[in-house]
Formats: sequence, C-alpha cells, structure tokens
Amino acid sequence: VKMVPATMMTRVLGATCMLAMLVLLVTRAVPSGKRVQSSMRIQTRTFSQQPLKKVQLCAPRNSVLPQPQKSSRSQPLRAAIFGDGGAWQRQNPDEYPEQVENPLDKLPDPQRDSVEVAGNTWSYLRTANGDKSKGTIVFTHGILSAGYSFKDTLKLLEKEGYDAIAVDWLGCGESSKPDKNSFDFSPEAYVQGLKGFLPAVGVDKPVFLVTQGYYLGQIGVLFAAENKDMVEKLVILNTPLGKSSKLPDPLGSYTGLLKGFAFGKKVDAGMYHAGGGPYAFNYTDYRILQAPYKERDEARLSFEAMMENMDFNALVQRVSSAYTSFRKPALIAWGTDDRYLDLNTVIEWTQDKPTATKLFALPATIGHFPQFDFPQQIVETITRFVEGKDWTAPSDVQGKGPEGGGGPDL
Repeated sequence: VKMVPATMMTRVLGATCMLAMLVLLVTRAVPSGKRVQSSMRIQTRTFSQQPLKKVQLCAPRNSVLPQPQKSSRSQPLRAAIFGDGGAWQRQNPDEYPEQVENPLDKLPDPQRDSVEVAGNTWSYLRTANGDKSKGTIVFTHGILSAGYSFKDTLKLLEKEGYDAIAVDWLGCGESSKPDKNSFDFSPEAYVQGLKGFLPAVGVDKPVFLVTQGYYLGQIGVLFAAENKDMVEKLVILNTPLGKSSKLPDPLGSYTGLLKGFAFGKKVDAGMYHAGGGPYAFNYTDYRILQAPYKERDEARLSFEAMMENMDFNALVQRVSSAYTSFRKPALIAWGTDDRYLDLNTVIEWTQDKPTATKLFALPATIGHFPQFDFPQQIVETITRFVEGKDWTAPSDVQGKGPEGGGGPDL
C-alpha cells in the first residue's frame, strides 16, 4: 500500500478548510429564500410564515401584547425584487418587474424640499397642505434608509390634515454626504444637526416625533430624551432598544474581527429593507432606496463613517440611561414579524422605564419596517395616540395577518 506523503495530506486538509470557509462566507451573504424572491416574475408565492414569537401571557406593565395563535400557511407578498436588483434587469434591459398595484399611489405625493443648516443641505418630504395648528409630526429613519420610506405615511397624514415631515439624515437619501473630516457622523453630531434642522423648516414648538430603525433611529430616541422641551409626544417603531438586540447583516459585517473585509464594498440598502419582514419588497422602492449607493461613492462612504462611529452596545446603554428621565407620553408600536429584532428585547427594556411609556404590539402582520408593510395601520395608531384617543381599540382599517383577517386579536 502506497503511503501519502505528510506534506500532501497537509495541503489537502488546508485546501478543504479554505473551501469550507468560502462556502460559509457565501452562504451568509445570500439572503434567505423565505424573505425575498430572487429570480421569478410573479407577484405572489406561498411560503411557511414564521409563527408569532411566544410572549408571556401576563403582559408586563404598560404593555398591550398579542395573544399567541396559529399563523397562516400562506401569505400574500408584495411585488418581488430580484437578487441585487440588477441581475434580472441586465437580462431584461427594456422591462421592469411586474408590480402589485398600490392604491396609495393614487394619492398626491408629499413635497420634496431642502434647507441649509451649518453648511449642509438637509432634504425632506413634507405634506403640502397640513394644518400646523394641530402640531407637526416629524419622522426620522434608520441607517441605510431615507425619509422616502415614510412617503405613504405622509400621503395618508395629508389626507387627515396633518403637517408632517420626513427628514433625510445627513449621509442618507438626498441630503448632503459630508466628508467625515467636516462631520463626524457621531450621535452628538446628529442630535445637534436635528436641533438646527427643526427651526430652519419653521417648526417653532414641540413636535410629535416618530423614529424607526438602527443607529439613526436610536439617535431619534436619544434626541427626544436629551431635548424634552422640543418633543410633545414620542412614537418608537421597531428600533433596537434592549441590550439583547443584535446587528443584522449587513450591519454586523462592519464590526468584529473581519470588519476590514466589508469596508470598500458595495452596499445593498434595498436588500437590507427586503430582509426585515415577511413580505417581498416593491421593486420601485428598492431602486429608489438603492440609488444613492449605486450612483456615487459618497453615500457608501457616509454609511461606512456611521459604522466606524457606531459602538452599538454603548449606544444602546446610552439611550436607555438617557430615557429613564423622559416623562413625556411615549408609545412603542412594534411589528411582531420583525426579522431583525425580537419582541422580547423591547419587553425587557420597558420594565424600568417611566410609566408614561406604553408598549403596543401592532395587530397586523408587520415586520421591521412598519411604514412599508402597513402604512394605514401606522397612521391610525399614530393619530390616535397624538389625539389622545384609545390606540388599543380595534382597528378600522383592513388588516394583513393570518387568513387575511388583520392579525392577532389584542
């Protein structure tokens, strides 16, 4: 029997290990098929929906939580996106994916405007004919997103007569992408920036602040906690608050020992939105959210500067500590089908927070981006809270949920 030389065996084992590592990296980079369609030209498909997470039957203080129940085996999906948004289009350059009709497209679009603050341009959407005497609702988005994510929310609020603003944070959307030498992308810089933005757009009294998402959404909460005189009421949509919260991909790739491999590569903001909930993502929305990162390097560099300045665990702790003194009315409205954040992390977070803060599990099937998944219910919840009405009352809007019935009963 011929003996294999030890050096050859060492090489074989080394090559096998390298191949295994490569397969692992590729597998992590590919989104789950249960979240997003990758290359199909149909509007709906069937898949097994994750059941609602089990929550304790005795709701904690200040909380209204869903009752556990069986979930539907099939779920209608919104129009598909296709892989990186480019592969399908390269094969079909003169066509666009089929789209599910959105009835909100028939409503007037909010107006796009901008203002100069401390040498930077802040872009924002605003309702055209809102009644400012009712107060102003200000929406702030999370990292890799934009004020555009609230466009349908603003359409509905304009129909209700509200003055509402959805701002693009610096480094995002159509706002300036400053060099990190002139703007350090830290929580302090963003808080100061928002303080300058509000009076610049004519907001001279406390606002109803709505915030959502990672990092920049957390800074929205921090702004409210540190500037109580500028906030009348606060609404928090799916935002990492609890210490058990984790960074999802691609954000997690920019931390840890291997973060050097992530910097300098293409950022896929569209896929980040698509991966956060139970629905396939609208292709038009995908293209608009991805456009800043596809067309120029400034948006990618701004995102990387945010990640360089993000100490996630320290920010979670800082927000939690600052919030303990926030006594204004606040509502945490949570989509329980969030693929990035567990409901239990926010339940735990609320335990030692002021009694004026309430937790409400949204009754429909809603993921990490409630403003995309079900803007009608978001507007209903926000306006009820702003107007001092019972936001836990049965919903008046057609819901998404098990068997199309509007989600779990409260």
